[in-house]
Amino acid sequence: MEQFWVLTLLTVLTLLHQTASPSDTPKQNRTVGGAVTFRSPETSGNGALWRFGNDPIVTVEFGDSPRFKFSKEEYKTHFTVSERGRALSITQLRMEDAGTYSVIINGKISTFTLQVYRELPEPTVTCEAQDCLGSTCLLSLLCSVSGDGFGNVSYTWTGWGQRWGEKSVVLTMVDKSTWHNLGPLRCTARNAVSSRSVTVTNPEELFPGAPSSSGVGVTVGVTVGVTVGVIFGILVVILLGFLIFLRKSRGKE
Repeated sequence: MEQFWVLTLLTVLTLLHQTASPSDTPKQNRTVGGAVTFRSPETSGNGALWRFGNDPIVTVEFGDSPRFKFSKEEYKTHFTVSERGRALSITQLRMEDAGTYSVIINGKISTFTLQVYRELPEPTVTCEAQDCLGSTCLLSLLCSVSGDGFGNVSYTWTGWGQRWGEKSVVLTMVDKSTWHNLGPLRCTARNAVSSRSVTVTNPEELFPGAPSSSGVGVTVGVTVGVTVGVIFGILVVILLGFLIFLRKSRGKE
């Protein structure tokens, strides 16, 4: 047991005097609720010390039956040591698990960087601004996701026969007469761990005041109603004129 504590002390002192080059630090991107495993490239040595930042996680004494000593009782359910202590696994990842992990074996430090992100929800496309001059409209379209914890999110657009830039807001010119023939518009949002898309098939969802089939129906209905009213009025005038003519004819007789 004395050898076990001597090993722990030596590994801590080594950690305080050695640093790992950033270029030698493997980076892992994982999803909330997922899992990750770090493996040390060092295969020799008598033991290992795994740390999260400056906090020790577990000390391992190598052997046919490796001995583990976790620094906190709660670590036993969140961290798992395998491959005789040369691998550390984390399950049910949380946002707070992101950070730098390191292991010291045989006086050598291996460092790992973990980033934890949430999976993206379905993005939404909205028309943020609409400026029309005659039959031509300049539209400002926004693609976005709600929430946080996604890291850097990129956006790509496809559709309407245009070449779009990779950004959340795009500008486009459309003619009112072609709104019903624009076809689908697709926006895809991506972060380090996921990708989600949304497709707009009905331009009426985006453009306030866009001509719609229901609007056309209302226009036709109003036109038909007005036409019937005019015809009815004409018939009434003709009928009244005929009655007046008959009355005068009878008066003369």
